[in-house]
Amino acid sequence: MQLVPTESLDEQGLEQMQVSRKRFRLARLLRSTEEILSSAQQGDWESVEKQEYLRQMELAICFSETDHDDSPEIIEALAALVHMNKEITRLVEEAKKQLVDQQQAKEISQQAARNYQWDN
Repeated sequence: MQLVPTESLDEQGLEQMQVSRKRFRLARLLRSTEEILSSAQQGDWESVEKQEYLRQMELAICFSETDHDDSPEIIEALAALVHMNKEITRLVEEAKKQLVDQQQAKEISQQAARNYQWDN
């Protein structure tokens, strides 16, 4: 166990702490986004909805700070987030289209059954 001096941190130490915190939050955000993507790939939309709610809070916290850490790691993490978000969006749109198609097929089937009953 390492003791932390009680004297105040200098500006550089404080900045480094903030950068470390942001990187940790970004790592957590990447992990939760991966979990959402996995749930979406499995068609578990209930989990996607719950996880997305929590992820929105993480996003707000992560990007509420005004530091400007443009390190390659941060840029790479943001690129990964954007890529996964696009994939999640594609999967959601695909699932919506399938639901619409299923609903239309059901309506056509019901109309055919009503027409058949009307004719007989």
